[in-house]
Amino acid sequence: MEAVDATENMKLPYYKKIKHYGKYLPKAGITSLILNKGAATHFVVYESQFVAASTFTSVVKWTAATVAGLGAYDSVSGATQITQIAPSSGSSTVPAKAGELLNLVYQITGAPHRAQSWAVIDELPLGLNHINSTNSNTDGITGIPKESGSYKIRVRAYQRANNKGKSYTKTFTIEVAPSAEPLSISTQPMSLITTSASEEILKVIASGNGLEYQWYMGNSGNTSEPIPSANSSSLKIRSLNKDTNYWVRVLNDSGFIDSDTAKLRVIDNYSSWASETFMNTNIVPEMTEPDADADADGLTNGTEYVLGNSPIEQNIDLETNLKLQNSMIEFSFQTEPAAGKGYIGLERVYSVKKSNDLSKGSWIPVEEYQNIIGEGQRIIILESATHGSKYYRLTVQLREKS
Repeated sequence: MEAVDATENMKLPYYKKIKHYGKYLPKAGITSLILNKGAATHFVVYESQFVAASTFTSVVKWTAATVAGLGAYDSVSGATQITQIAPSSGSSTVPAKAGELLNLVYQITGAPHRAQSWAVIDELPLGLNHINSTNSNTDGITGIPKESGSYKIRVRAYQRANNKGKSYTKTFTIEVAPSAEPLSISTQPMSLITTSASEEILKVIASGNGLEYQWYMGNSGNTSEPIPSANSSSLKIRSLNKDTNYWVRVLNDSGFIDSDTAKLRVIDNYSSWASETFMNTNIVPEMTEPDADADADGLTNGTEYVLGNSPIEQNIDLETNLKLQNSMIEFSFQTEPAAGKGYIGLERVYSVKKSNDLSKGSWIPVEEYQNIIGEGQRIIILESATHGSKYYRLTVQLREKS
């Protein structure tokens, strides 16, 4: 092949240019194709005008140049065919989705003449329209399909205008997938109270096509703490040591929707304390019940739990004292915080009452010593000694943190 001097070509007369290109140029054809995603009137095709005479077309090898956003297609010399350019280059199947814009572009290549008119032989899916190009080797179908289904259509390119003359036909199958059903959540993950020894399962029920899930810790919409591998409609939560919030994002092709925040509040009880305390002991299950006395020290397991004592080691209370000193009665005791397994979400509270004769209804609260929250402090009560007897009662209880 000889090199072609473009400067020289510009100097040639028009008929000599034709002869010169016919001898030396191996390819000509579509130089660009611009397809806007919009109405059919926005479908614009530019074709090469190198070939001006029908006598020249027999020696030309057609090619489709690179198309912005659509890739490239090269025809086979001598083979007349109609080929899909977009959205699925080279395929006879056209993928589409109901409710979404489809731009089907096809091209006839290898034909000895430019197509003067086009036709679609079969009925198009509802919502699609034939562009009906004229004097163009490229045609198309565009629009928004309304209904899902499989639709076989035949497109035909004609040698002459008004669908006359020699023609070439191609069958395409437009596969319209169902539209993405709008997302909705019918059942939200529920907030609940749990213990440090419990496992919980959060669930969400959502509707839509092709649902995907991602669970997060934190408040709804905050994606900073995704939970690894938490990609189903339910989330299994193992034991917690603190209050924790969870939520889930549900996704599909139409977008996403976020659930409400599920708040898990951890409040322990005797069972969570016992499961931790008796875990590695050889004590029979019956002796782990709250009314049993596993260490035989006279205090039930339930009482030991409230006081903060060990139920498997005998305890002697040396911290609670009552004595008379310098005409003053001194009553003192040591508080203990509610901390550790079995006490999450709880606080230990102390109150003092007194009586002169132990009779029913004689117990009265000692002012300023009611509902003392245990934080490890020592409490000392001093009162003047009077004639007769005086009795003190210390009440300890566990309650939810205030």
